[in-house]
Parts: sequence; C-alpha cells; structure tokens
Amino acid sequence: MSTPSAVLIVDDEYGLAEMLREVLSDAGFEVTLAINGRLALDILQERRIDLVLTDMMMPVMDGPELARAMRTDERYRSIPIVLMTSLPAAVPDGAVFYDAVLVKPFMPDALIGTLEKHIDSRAEHG
Repeated sequence: MSTPSAVLIVDDEYGLAEMLREVLSDAGFEVTLAINGRLALDILQERRIDLVLTDMMMPVMDGPELARAMRTDERYRSIPIVLMTSLPAAVPDGAVFYDAVLVKPFMPDALIGTLEKHIDSRAEHG
C-alpha cells in the first residue's frame, strides 16, 4: 500500500482551512495546516510534503512570498504550489512560482483533481 500524499494547507482563515482539511482527508490525503507562510517554511523543514496549497493573502508571509521562498530554496524547489485566491486579477505576475491557481469558491472535485494532477506530475518527473 502506498503512502498517502502529504498536503500542506497554508491559510489564515481557520474555517476554510478546516473545511479543506476535512475534504482532503476524506479523499485520502495526509493534511497539515499552517496559518502563514513563515510557519509553512518551518513545517517544510520538519516533514515530507508533496504539495503546498496556499492562500494568496495572509499576515506575516503571504502566498506569493512563500512561493518565492520555496522556489529559491533547493530543498523545496520541486514541491508543487497551488495558489488559492478570490481575486484572480491580483495574482502577481510571478505565475512561474505556481503550478496552478484555484479561484475561490471552487468545488471539492476541482480541488482534488488539481492536487492529484500536480502530485502525479511531480512523481513522474521527480
């Protein structure tokens, strides 16, 4: 039996983060939560993560800052990053930092499909 894929959800909105955790756990993912990008980087040092699902706007360190930090660090460069936002027009031009952008609100099936696609793609190329 294979190990479940580990997803790190980075979002300061507790209710949404918990709902996402429940949806992804039910779909067979191993889920960890962080309330900002700074905590996410700490978690990345401590455990194996297969994909980061991050909100765009958060205090301390937002999604774009987290993505930039991950892409400039050899240890995390290959981890897929999915950015969640309710303001797609505000997504920074540095889209090369993200593997996908999910516009809120999104359906659970779209979320799960996006995560599986990018985790599978990483497994094939990594």
